[in-house]
Amino acid sequence: MKRSFFRLSLLLFIGLAFAACAGTRQALIPGASPPLAAGTDIGVSADDVAMAAQARILSYRIMHLRTNGPSHPLARTKIKYPADLVYKKGPVMKEAASFNIYVNCPSHTESCWGDPEGFEKNLTGSTFAKLLTQYTKSSPRGYTLGGSFSVKYRSYTKLLYQNDLLTVLHAALVKNGKQAGYATMYHIFLPKGTDTCFDRTRVCYSPDHPATNSFCAYHESVAFKDVPQPVIASVEPYQKVGFCASRASSGASALTNSTVSTLAHEMFESITDPGPAYGWFNFTFGSEIGDLCQTFQWKISVDGVVYSIQPMYSNHYHACANGP
Repeated sequence: MKRSFFRLSLLLFIGLAFAACAGTRQALIPGASPPLAAGTDIGVSADDVAMAAQARILSYRIMHLRTNGPSHPLARTKIKYPADLVYKKGPVMKEAASFNIYVNCPSHTESCWGDPEGFEKNLTGSTFAKLLTQYTKSSPRGYTLGGSFSVKYRSYTKLLYQNDLLTVLHAALVKNGKQAGYATMYHIFLPKGTDTCFDRTRVCYSPDHPATNSFCAYHESVAFKDVPQPVIASVEPYQKVGFCASRASSGASALTNSTVSTLAHEMFESITDPGPAYGWFNFTFGSEIGDLCQTFQWKISVDGVVYSIQPMYSNHYHACANGP
Protein backbone atom coordinates (compact mmCIF):
# COMPACT_ATOMS: atom_id res chain seq x y z
CA MET A 1 0.00 0.00 0.00
CA LYS A 2 2.81 2.42 0.95
CA ARG A 3 4.64 1.54 -2.26
CA SER A 4 1.50 2.23 -4.37
CA PHE A 5 1.00 5.56 -2.59
CA PHE A 6 4.64 6.49 -3.26
CA ARG A 7 4.30 5.68 -6.98
CA LEU A 8 1.07 7.68 -7.25
CA SER A 9 2.65 10.65 -5.48
CA LEU A 10 5.72 10.48 -7.73
CA LEU A 11 3.61 10.37 -10.90
CA LEU A 12 1.49 13.29 -9.69
CA PHE A 13 4.63 15.32 -8.90
CA ILE A 14 6.10 14.63 -12.35
CA GLY A 15 2.82 15.53 -14.05
CA LEU A 16 2.56 18.82 -12.17
CA ALA A 17 6.18 19.66 -12.93
CA PHE A 18 5.66 19.14 -16.67
CA ALA A 19 2.46 21.18 -16.61
CA ALA A 20 4.23 24.06 -14.87
CA CYS A 21 7.05 24.03 -17.42
CA ALA A 22 4.74 23.74 -20.43
CA GLY A 23 2.62 26.81 -19.66
CA THR A 24 0.49 27.60 -22.70
CA ARG A 25 2.84 26.06 -25.27
CA GLN A 26 1.14 23.77 -27.75
CA ALA A 27 1.82 20.10 -27.04
CA LEU A 28 4.20 18.51 -29.52
CA ILE A 29 3.36 15.23 -31.19
CA PRO A 30 4.93 11.99 -29.90
CA GLY A 31 8.53 11.69 -31.07
CA ALA A 32 9.00 15.43 -31.59
CA SER A 33 11.78 17.34 -29.91
CA PRO A 34 10.90 20.63 -28.20
CA PRO A 35 11.88 23.89 -29.91
CA LEU A 36 15.41 24.93 -29.02
CA ALA A 37 16.29 27.51 -26.40
CA ALA A 38 17.63 30.88 -27.56
CA GLY A 39 21.25 30.65 -28.65
CA THR A 40 21.04 27.07 -29.92
CA ASP A 41 21.25 25.94 -33.55
CA ILE A 42 19.94 22.88 -35.36
CA GLY A 43 22.54 21.10 -37.47
CA VAL A 44 21.93 20.21 -41.12
CA SER A 45 22.67 16.57 -41.92
CA ALA A 46 23.55 14.67 -45.09
CA ASP A 47 20.09 13.12 -44.92
CA ASP A 48 18.52 16.60 -44.99
CA VAL A 49 20.49 17.37 -48.15
CA ALA A 50 19.44 14.07 -49.75
CA MET A 51 15.75 14.53 -48.88
CA ALA A 52 15.81 18.09 -50.25
CA ALA A 53 17.23 16.87 -53.56
CA GLN A 54 14.35 14.39 -53.89
CA ALA A 55 11.59 16.72 -52.68
CA ARG A 56 8.77 17.85 -54.97
CA ILE A 57 7.27 21.34 -54.93
CA LEU A 58 3.55 20.60 -55.18
CA SER A 59 2.58 24.27 -55.55
CA TYR A 60 3.84 27.76 -54.78
CA ARG A 61 2.36 31.25 -54.78
CA ILE A 62 4.59 34.33 -55.02
CA MET A 63 4.08 37.64 -53.25
CA HIS A 64 5.18 40.24 -55.81
CA LEU A 65 6.82 43.53 -54.90
CA ARG A 66 4.58 46.11 -53.22
CA THR A 67 4.41 48.41 -56.25
CA ASN A 68 1.06 48.42 -58.02
CA GLY A 69 -2.14 46.60 -57.19
CA PRO A 70 -3.44 43.70 -59.31
CA SER A 71 -4.60 44.62 -62.77
CA HIS A 72 -6.48 42.71 -65.42
CA PRO A 73 -8.61 43.71 -68.47
CA LEU A 74 -11.68 42.19 -66.78
CA ALA A 75 -11.34 44.75 -63.98
CA ARG A 76 -12.62 47.40 -66.41
CA THR A 77 -15.79 45.45 -67.20
CA LYS A 78 -19.03 45.47 -65.23
CA ILE A 79 -18.44 42.26 -63.27
CA LYS A 80 -20.10 42.47 -59.86
CA TYR A 81 -17.44 42.27 -57.14
CA PRO A 82 -14.62 41.21 -59.50
CA ALA A 83 -12.10 41.05 -56.64
CA ASP A 84 -14.03 38.49 -54.56
CA LEU A 85 -12.35 35.17 -53.85
CA VAL A 86 -13.88 31.99 -55.24
CA TYR A 87 -13.71 28.63 -53.46
CA LYS A 88 -12.47 25.82 -55.74
CA LYS A 89 -12.81 23.05 -53.12
CA GLY A 90 -9.11 22.71 -52.37
CA PRO A 91 -7.89 22.36 -48.77
CA VAL A 92 -8.02 25.15 -46.19
CA MET A 93 -6.34 25.22 -42.79
CA LYS A 94 -9.09 25.30 -40.15
CA GLU A 95 -6.42 25.50 -37.44
CA ALA A 96 -2.65 25.67 -37.62
CA ALA A 97 0.41 25.94 -35.41
CA SER A 98 3.18 28.14 -36.83
CA PHE A 99 6.81 27.08 -36.44
CA ASN A 100 9.44 29.72 -37.26
CA ILE A 101 12.83 28.75 -38.70
CA TYR A 102 15.50 31.42 -38.19
CA VAL A 103 18.42 31.02 -40.59
CA ASN A 104 21.91 32.32 -39.75
CA CYS A 105 20.91 34.99 -37.25
CA PRO A 106 23.90 35.80 -34.96
CA SER A 107 21.65 35.86 -31.88
CA HIS A 108 20.03 32.52 -32.91
CA THR A 109 16.64 34.14 -32.19
CA GLU A 110 13.93 36.20 -33.89
CA SER A 111 15.84 39.47 -33.27
CA CYS A 112 17.13 39.74 -36.87
CA TRP A 113 13.51 40.24 -37.96
CA GLY A 114 12.05 42.23 -35.05
CA ASP A 115 9.30 40.43 -33.15
CA PRO A 116 7.38 38.04 -35.43
CA GLU A 117 6.63 35.75 -32.48
CA GLY A 118 4.85 38.56 -30.64
CA PHE A 119 2.59 39.07 -33.65
CA GLU A 120 1.85 35.35 -33.98
CA LYS A 121 0.88 35.16 -30.31
CA ASN A 122 -1.27 38.30 -30.59
CA LEU A 123 -2.99 36.97 -33.72
CA THR A 124 -4.52 34.01 -31.87
CA GLY A 125 -8.21 34.80 -31.34
CA SER A 126 -7.82 38.41 -32.49
CA THR A 127 -10.29 40.46 -34.52
CA PHE A 128 -7.80 40.39 -37.40
CA ALA A 129 -7.80 36.57 -37.35
CA LYS A 130 -11.62 36.57 -37.26
CA LEU A 131 -11.54 37.86 -40.84
CA LEU A 132 -10.54 34.30 -41.80
CA THR A 133 -13.74 32.78 -40.40
CA GLN A 134 -15.77 33.61 -43.52
CA TYR A 135 -13.41 31.34 -45.49
CA THR A 136 -12.51 28.64 -42.96
CA LYS A 137 -15.73 28.41 -40.91
CA SER A 138 -13.53 27.81 -37.87
CA SER A 139 -12.44 29.60 -34.71
CA PRO A 140 -9.71 32.27 -34.92
CA ARG A 141 -8.26 30.81 -31.72
CA GLY A 142 -6.98 27.84 -33.72
CA TYR A 143 -4.03 29.78 -35.20
CA THR A 144 -1.19 29.61 -32.70
CA LEU A 145 2.58 29.83 -32.34
CA GLY A 146 3.89 26.27 -31.99
CA GLY A 147 7.57 27.10 -31.49
CA SER A 148 10.75 28.21 -33.24
CA PHE A 149 14.05 26.76 -34.43
CA SER A 150 17.40 28.32 -35.27
CA VAL A 151 19.38 26.82 -38.15
CA LYS A 152 23.00 27.51 -39.02
CA TYR A 153 23.44 26.88 -42.74
CA ARG A 154 26.77 27.25 -44.52
CA SER A 155 26.83 28.31 -48.14
CA TYR A 156 29.56 29.66 -50.41
CA THR A 157 27.54 32.72 -51.40
CA LYS A 158 24.76 34.91 -50.02
CA LEU A 159 22.40 33.42 -52.61
CA LEU A 160 20.22 30.47 -51.52
CA TYR A 161 18.33 28.33 -54.02
CA GLN A 162 15.28 26.14 -53.46
CA ASN A 163 17.42 23.12 -52.59
CA ASP A 164 19.12 25.12 -49.84
CA LEU A 165 15.80 26.18 -48.37
CA LEU A 166 14.36 22.67 -48.59
CA THR A 167 17.42 21.36 -46.74
CA VAL A 168 16.83 23.87 -43.94
CA LEU A 169 13.12 23.03 -43.88
CA HIS A 170 13.80 19.28 -43.63
CA ALA A 171 16.22 19.82 -40.73
CA ALA A 172 13.49 21.65 -38.78
CA LEU A 173 10.95 18.99 -39.72
CA VAL A 174 13.15 16.25 -38.28
CA LYS A 175 13.65 18.22 -35.08
CA ASN A 176 9.88 18.67 -34.89
CA GLY A 177 9.08 14.98 -35.26
CA LYS A 178 8.17 15.47 -38.96
CA GLN A 179 4.98 17.23 -37.94
CA ALA A 180 3.24 18.31 -41.16
CA GLY A 181 -0.13 18.43 -42.91
CA TYR A 182 -2.88 21.05 -42.96
CA ALA A 183 -2.61 21.94 -39.28
CA THR A 184 1.05 23.02 -39.34
CA MET A 185 2.89 25.90 -41.02
CA TYR A 186 6.65 26.51 -41.24
CA HIS A 187 8.06 30.00 -41.89
CA ILE A 188 11.69 30.22 -43.07
CA PHE A 189 13.24 33.60 -42.20
CA LEU A 190 16.36 34.69 -44.12
CA PRO A 191 18.74 37.33 -42.70
CA LYS A 192 19.56 40.72 -44.16
CA GLY A 193 21.86 40.46 -47.18
CA THR A 194 20.75 36.95 -48.18
CA ASP A 195 19.11 36.60 -51.60
CA THR A 196 17.07 33.68 -52.87
CA CYS A 197 16.08 32.57 -56.38
CA PHE A 198 14.05 29.79 -57.86
CA ASP A 199 16.50 27.25 -59.28
CA ARG A 200 17.73 27.92 -62.83
CA THR A 201 15.67 31.14 -63.13
CA ARG A 202 16.13 34.87 -62.81
CA VAL A 203 13.03 35.12 -60.58
CA CYS A 204 14.53 36.20 -57.27
CA TYR A 205 14.36 38.14 -54.08
CA SER A 206 17.48 40.21 -54.76
CA PRO A 207 17.16 43.87 -53.68
CA ASP A 208 20.90 44.24 -54.31
CA HIS A 209 20.33 43.18 -57.97
CA PRO A 210 17.23 45.10 -59.17
CA ALA A 211 17.21 43.39 -62.59
CA THR A 212 16.18 40.07 -61.03
CA ASN A 213 14.31 41.39 -57.97
CA SER A 214 10.81 40.00 -58.54
CA PHE A 215 9.20 39.05 -55.23
CA CYS A 216 9.13 39.67 -51.48
CA ALA A 217 8.14 36.21 -50.24
CA TYR A 218 6.15 33.10 -51.16
CA HIS A 219 4.33 30.14 -49.67
CA GLU A 220 4.35 26.58 -50.95
CA SER A 221 3.36 22.99 -50.35
CA VAL A 222 6.17 20.44 -50.46
CA ALA A 223 6.35 16.65 -50.58
CA PHE A 224 9.33 14.92 -48.91
CA LYS A 225 9.80 11.18 -49.43
CA ASP A 226 10.12 10.52 -45.69
CA VAL A 227 7.20 12.74 -44.57
CA PRO A 228 3.74 11.20 -45.16
CA GLN A 229 1.83 14.51 -45.32
CA PRO A 230 2.36 17.66 -47.42
CA VAL A 231 4.50 20.33 -45.76
CA ILE A 232 3.03 23.84 -45.80
CA ALA A 233 5.80 26.44 -45.68
CA SER A 234 6.59 30.06 -46.48
CA VAL A 235 9.88 31.78 -47.28
CA GLU A 236 10.34 35.18 -45.62
CA PRO A 237 13.48 37.03 -46.78
CA TYR A 238 14.48 40.20 -44.93
CA GLN A 239 11.63 42.67 -45.54
CA LYS A 240 12.80 46.08 -44.33
CA VAL A 241 14.16 46.91 -47.75
CA GLY A 242 12.91 48.39 -51.05
CA PHE A 243 9.41 47.55 -52.22
CA CYS A 244 8.87 44.99 -49.45
CA ALA A 245 9.21 47.32 -46.44
CA SER A 246 6.55 48.83 -44.26
CA ARG A 247 6.81 52.60 -44.62
CA ALA A 248 5.97 53.56 -41.04
CA SER A 249 6.32 52.56 -37.43
CA SER A 250 3.19 52.38 -35.28
CA GLY A 251 3.25 50.53 -31.98
CA ALA A 252 5.82 48.08 -33.32
CA SER A 253 9.21 48.97 -34.81
CA ALA A 254 9.67 49.54 -38.55
CA LEU A 255 11.59 46.24 -38.72
CA THR A 256 8.81 44.32 -36.97
CA ASN A 257 6.13 45.99 -39.10
CA SER A 258 7.96 45.11 -42.32
CA THR A 259 8.42 41.49 -41.22
CA VAL A 260 4.90 41.11 -39.86
CA SER A 261 3.13 42.64 -42.85
CA THR A 262 4.63 40.02 -45.16
CA LEU A 263 4.34 37.23 -42.57
CA ALA A 264 0.62 37.98 -42.19
CA HIS A 265 0.30 38.00 -45.99
CA GLU A 266 1.80 34.52 -46.27
CA MET A 267 0.01 33.14 -43.21
CA PHE A 268 -3.44 34.23 -44.40
CA GLU A 269 -2.75 32.90 -47.89
CA SER A 270 -1.44 29.59 -46.54
CA ILE A 271 -4.59 29.24 -44.43
CA THR A 272 -7.05 30.01 -47.23
CA ASP A 273 -5.11 28.53 -50.17
CA PRO A 274 -2.35 26.15 -48.98
CA GLY A 275 -2.31 24.10 -52.20
CA PRO A 276 -1.70 22.11 -54.21
CA ALA A 277 -5.36 22.31 -55.33
CA TYR A 278 -6.87 25.80 -55.27
CA GLY A 279 -8.76 26.77 -52.12
CA TRP A 280 -9.90 30.43 -52.05
CA PHE A 281 -8.54 32.26 -55.10
CA ASN A 282 -9.39 35.17 -57.39
CA PHE A 283 -8.98 34.12 -61.01
CA THR A 284 -9.85 37.57 -62.42
CA PHE A 285 -6.62 39.01 -61.05
CA GLY A 286 -4.72 35.77 -60.38
CA SER A 287 -4.54 36.73 -56.71
CA GLU A 288 -5.05 35.44 -53.18
CA ILE A 289 -6.42 37.03 -50.01
CA GLY A 290 -3.20 38.95 -49.33
CA ASP A 291 -2.26 39.91 -52.91
CA LEU A 292 -5.42 41.94 -53.40
CA CYS A 293 -4.51 44.32 -50.55
CA GLN A 294 -0.72 44.26 -50.38
CA THR A 295 -0.19 47.84 -51.62
CA PHE A 296 -2.16 49.27 -48.68
CA GLN A 297 -0.72 49.97 -45.26
CA TRP A 298 -3.07 50.41 -42.34
CA LYS A 299 -2.68 50.84 -38.61
CA ILE A 300 -4.15 47.56 -37.41
CA SER A 301 -4.58 46.64 -33.75
CA VAL A 302 -3.87 42.97 -33.10
CA ASP A 303 -4.75 42.06 -29.52
CA GLY A 304 -3.93 45.58 -28.35
CA VAL A 305 -0.66 46.07 -30.26
CA VAL A 306 -0.85 48.49 -33.19
CA TYR A 307 1.07 47.47 -36.33
CA SER A 308 1.55 49.31 -39.64
CA ILE A 309 0.73 46.43 -41.96
CA GLN A 310 -1.39 45.48 -44.92
CA PRO A 311 -5.07 44.51 -44.56
CA MET A 312 -6.59 41.38 -46.14
CA TYR A 313 -9.41 40.93 -48.63
CA SER A 314 -12.90 40.28 -47.27
CA ASN A 315 -15.66 38.81 -49.42
CA HIS A 316 -18.09 40.07 -46.77
CA TYR A 317 -17.18 43.71 -47.44
CA HIS A 318 -16.01 43.17 -51.05
CA ALA A 319 -12.96 45.19 -50.04
CA CYS A 320 -9.79 45.14 -47.96
CA ALA A 321 -10.50 44.86 -44.23
CA ASN A 322 -8.89 44.28 -40.86
CA GLY A 323 -11.66 42.21 -39.29
CA PRO A 324 -14.86 40.23 -39.91
